[in-house]
Amino acid sequence: MPAHVPGCVHTDLLKLGKIPDPFYGTNEKEIQWVDKKDWEYRTEFDMNEALLSQQYLELVFDGLDTYADVFITEVTRERYLHEIVSAAESNMNMLRVWGGGFYEEDVFYELCDEYGLLVWQDFMFACSMYPGDEAFLNSVKHEAIDNVKRLRNHPSIVLWCGNNEIDSAWAHYIEDGGWGWKKDYNEEQKERIWADYEAIFHDLLPEVVEAYAPGVDYWPSSPLVSLSGDEKQHAHPSTSEGDIHYWGVWHNVEPFENYNVHVGRFMSEYGFQSFPEYDSVRKYAEEEDLALESEVMLAHQKNGAGNRLIKQYMDMYMHEPKDFPSFLYMSQVLQAEAMKTAIEAHRRRKPFCMGTLYWQMNDCWPVASWAGMDYFGRWKALQYYAKRSFSDVLVSVDGTKQDVTDIYLISDQLEPVKGKLQLRLIGFDGTVYRDEEHEIALASNSGQQVLSLSQAEWLEGRDAATTLLRIDLKQDGAADIVQEHYFVPSKDLALQPTQIKVTEVTENDGVHLVLQSDVLAKQVWISTEAEGVFSDNFFDLIPGIPVKVKFTSRGELQGSDGAVSQAGAIQVRSMADFIKL
Repeated sequence: MPAHVPGCVHTDLLKLGKIPDPFYGTNEKEIQWVDKKDWEYRTEFDMNEALLSQQYLELVFDGLDTYADVFITEVTRERYLHEIVSAAESNMNMLRVWGGGFYEEDVFYELCDEYGLLVWQDFMFACSMYPGDEAFLNSVKHEAIDNVKRLRNHPSIVLWCGNNEIDSAWAHYIEDGGWGWKKDYNEEQKERIWADYEAIFHDLLPEVVEAYAPGVDYWPSSPLVSLSGDEKQHAHPSTSEGDIHYWGVWHNVEPFENYNVHVGRFMSEYGFQSFPEYDSVRKYAEEEDLALESEVMLAHQKNGAGNRLIKQYMDMYMHEPKDFPSFLYMSQVLQAEAMKTAIEAHRRRKPFCMGTLYWQMNDCWPVASWAGMDYFGRWKALQYYAKRSFSDVLVSVDGTKQDVTDIYLISDQLEPVKGKLQLRLIGFDGTVYRDEEHEIALASNSGQQVLSLSQAEWLEGRDAATTLLRIDLKQDGAADIVQEHYFVPSKDLALQPTQIKVTEVTENDGVHLVLQSDVLAKQVWISTEAEGVFSDNFFDLIPGIPVKVKFTSRGELQGSDGAVSQAGAIQVRSMADFIKL
């Protein structure tokens, strides 16, 4: 009789063609009755001997945290597929299923298996203390067993985590630590509550994982340093072990630059909010509701201070938007810049930091939030930024030092990187003031600082507000990897109105758009009413350096049969169109 075999995770070994794919997706196999007590099944394939000499591969986890929909029955396979394919297309390799939602449907894990996304799976406990009586513990045990057994055969699940943020919120071994919960209880009550916590997360749940999914790791709480049983157990933004949730930027209104300071071994949660784009907002707001403090806008905001925080940070870093629709666009740029700062700070610290998962992938309803995709599946600026910042090979710039620009090269590839690094100092009118190349070489799966530039020497007295540094990594047989660096904050850039020319070019894989500008066009946004994504968006367009992009429909992105990618009527705008000049 036919049986279905779940697909393997697409590892780098498969992607690089080092080993063949023994089975993938859903394959139909014939089951043969074997009348023997002791037997085994074997399959053989050839493998490069050099790979066999490696004892292990150091994995870098790039991804985000998922958020459960408020209407569980509304989550279709198509929606799961769109979100998971979007994550894979954005160069991510891990999703963290947050403990404040629910265990996902089987199709979610099947798609993660298929698209090579690893899963950090929280048990469904978050941000609260729980009872430890026998009846409740039995309920927890049965629920845990049921879900571990249901999901244990998915190769994508690599970690079970006991809960979200409870260890750090209670902070048992720090008298005045945590979120202030302990002040409501006497010493005896606090000890009882903590004992109940340990019964669930230090005893019961790890025993279930060990019994029903042996070999899969268990982590009691996120964030957590260890189970040392003293104050060193609880994570904080500067811990050098375990994982960290860093919210100094956002909740504490710390500057973006602090992302470079608070880098842990595994950054499992951090984030910054933005609004959905105008067309998404108009699905829940009338024209008269388009104001930051309107009743509708405040209702569609989970974080009580969220709208105020977006405005406060925008005043710190961005030009003033000319109207509310422009504020929506600028909020997305602001969010994307914040997350780029964080992600690349984490990646530059490789191998000290080997995991970066931002909050969050998706929305539970139409809302201003930390998500990179809005509730309707539209990619925000953050999603395009993440795609670039999570690329296997990354050129990253640290400009936080006074008068010094440090350039880093980071690679998650299993092969060494060799090439030329081209550096150009360019004026906003396209004038190239300086152009030089450097030979570079980087070991496989590593990162390092490759150059350090004196800003004063490079600028030579030129206006930093009208000048940028363009960096191109050129490798044989590969597309250039690009990074632009500005010497002053975005709000101080002397932007001008732009004339962007768009030309259609037909190639073997379809129609491409080629964009060119007469002056620097910052944060170019290509929008269309068609559902889908562009190969790149929210990029900077420099005079004399055209950018080519391709539109992929939502159906084609998901591999739907017969899907055709037609962007239809498009609108192309840049930051200069949204700000007061």
